[in-house]
Amino acid sequence: MSQDSFSDQQIIDILSLRTVAVIGMSKHSSKAAHYVPKYLLDNGYDITPVNPNAEKILDISCYDSVSEIEGSVDIIDVFRPSEQISTIIEDCIAKNPK
Repeated sequence: MSQDSFSDQQIIDILSLRTVAVIGMSKHSSKAAHYVPKYLLDNGYDITPVNPNAEKILDISCYDSVSEIEGSVDIIDVFRPSEQISTIIEDCIAKNPK
């Protein structure tokens, strides 16, 4: 059975998560894959860019894949076309986000 709503504690727990890996983060400020993680960064979240085509975004070092990130990740935010998800999903599951 699916869950239609969350308890107050569940919402508090979700909102307390702060470490976000962003797969497909963009250098281009006009793209959602840039301004969404920038907003999160500006509001106290710890952002880890995952983009094999960039060394740094927003002065943060990029990783080529989620599996290369040291330490834990609370949330994985994916900015990739849906047809590419199957190539990254195993790495995401192995990272064991909250």
